[in-house]
Amino acid sequence: MKNYDAVIACGGLGTRLKGVTRDVPKPLYPINGKSAIERCIEELVNYGFNNLLLTIGYKSNIFVEFINRLKEKYKTNIDVFIENKPLGECGALWLIKDKLSQQFVFINGDLIFSMDFWKLISFHQRLSSNLTLVTHTSDHPNDSDLVSAPNGTLIEDIFIKGLKKRTEGNAYLGNSGIFVLNKSILDNIKPPDENESKSIFHYIVRKMFDLKCNIFSYNTTEYIKDMGTPKRLFLVEKDLSENNVNKRNYKNPQKTLFLDRDNTLIKCDRGKYVIQKEEIDFIIPNIEKIKNISFNYDFVCIITNQPTVAMGKLNLKDLDQINSIIVNFCLLRGLKIDVIAFCPHHPHKGYRDELSILKTDCFCRKPNPGLFFEQAFFRNINLKESLMIGDSNDDLYAAKNAGCSFLNVNDL
Repeated sequence: MKNYDAVIACGGLGTRLKGVTRDVPKPLYPINGKSAIERCIEELVNYGFNNLLLTIGYKSNIFVEFINRLKEKYKTNIDVFIENKPLGECGALWLIKDKLSQQFVFINGDLIFSMDFWKLISFHQRLSSNLTLVTHTSDHPNDSDLVSAPNGTLIEDIFIKGLKKRTEGNAYLGNSGIFVLNKSILDNIKPPDENESKSIFHYIVRKMFDLKCNIFSYNTTEYIKDMGTPKRLFLVEKDLSENNVNKRNYKNPQKTLFLDRDNTLIKCDRGKYVIQKEEIDFIIPNIEKIKNISFNYDFVCIITNQPTVAMGKLNLKDLDQINSIIVNFCLLRGLKIDVIAFCPHHPHKGYRDELSILKTDCFCRKPNPGLFFEQAFFRNINLKESLMIGDSNDDLYAAKNAGCSFLNVNDL
């Protein structure tokens, strides 16, 4: 990444892991033989980042000695900024601003991840974004910072952990701890005061959101987990030992479970659609059976026709709320839905509040395979190894047209 620096924040005390890591800074704690910070540096170097900046505080002498060894091992430039007092996750950015490239990646130092940074950077540049959040379906939404992006990319609402009342339909996309920022942001936002939160999400994201700046969500199904609690550390160790980390990187073909939504996960009368959250009626036996099938796939993606958007009966924000309720309900029952791809179009006219721009005979409306191809291109899906579960002929022919296998949900 010739024009991109990477900042890795390692200044925290790691208090939630003190009983495990003891006197070792959390990012230096060995996980299956290699520390989180070394895994992070190795991943970045493999994608061509050659200028890394680490912000450190706790046990800085141990850190500096360790980083000097990594410099030699990976033959890359690693600058270390030592915080004389705790500056939080992003507080040091203003102090190292002159060292930063015009656009840079920011990563929390306690993450274990494997992702295609070329796709992320391309996304950031294509949208001329000032700030891009890497998001994913959160495994623990009740204690995560969440965002809502009804159109798939533009963030329209944020839900900061502990600051904003949540409901089951608020959102499902969680902050992963990886960001792409334009340095100009630091000129437009003053550094946080001593009493303000210095989390990049709680401070920079919230400030930009309050200023009505465009913030974008890059939703990935790739592996990104923090090892900040004993339970999460155990899960990360397990995933590393079972090779579940690298195989989720989009550089590797993904085996995907596609799902229809209506009459597969929730009940819906033929010819009608769910347009209010109160109408959601889950088909729990289907969810339980699909959960067991999902373990054989890299991730789960809903493919659904939602023509009520074109008809003017449902806006994107309300659709996102309905989808969030579905995702969070399924998650509680062990079925993690990673992506929702929907077609908002409808070919027929004559509805009172219809949106003319969406009244079209499109390629993404099932039984056409457009949504399958779109996801396959972006996420490197091996369609031949993937499966579609649905209830209708539209689902059957969409899967056939995409080259996927098909299973009728009524045959589970």
